[in-house]
Amino acid sequence: MKIKPIIFGVLVLVVFFGTILTFQSLGIWSVTGKVSSSGSAVLPVAGDVNSIKGWMSLEQVSAGFNVPVVEILEAFGLPADTSPSTAIKDLENEQFSVSNLRTWLENRRP
Repeated sequence: MKIKPIIFGVLVLVVFFGTILTFQSLGIWSVTGKVSSSGSAVLPVAGDVNSIKGWMSLEQVSAGFNVPVVEILEAFGLPADTSPSTAIKDLENEQFSVSNLRTWLENRRP
């Protein structure tokens, strides 16, 4: 018995995308990197400044490195009323960036 090439191609695509969509709907597959497989938010690894990503919020960095958000805001001259849920990339200016934050946290260590 021969399978027509078009049928075989469709079958391969259905299996491939069906697997991905099934695992995503079950919460097992995440491609964003922002949440773990259990659905909890990914935090930066304490002690590893390279784990800080631009999409992370000030609150996440604060929790991961045990630094008050207010201290981060003051260190970089950011407005005091900045929401802790603001993504780092949304605050970037000449003085504040992901790399500057990493350097500041690295030098802040005891």
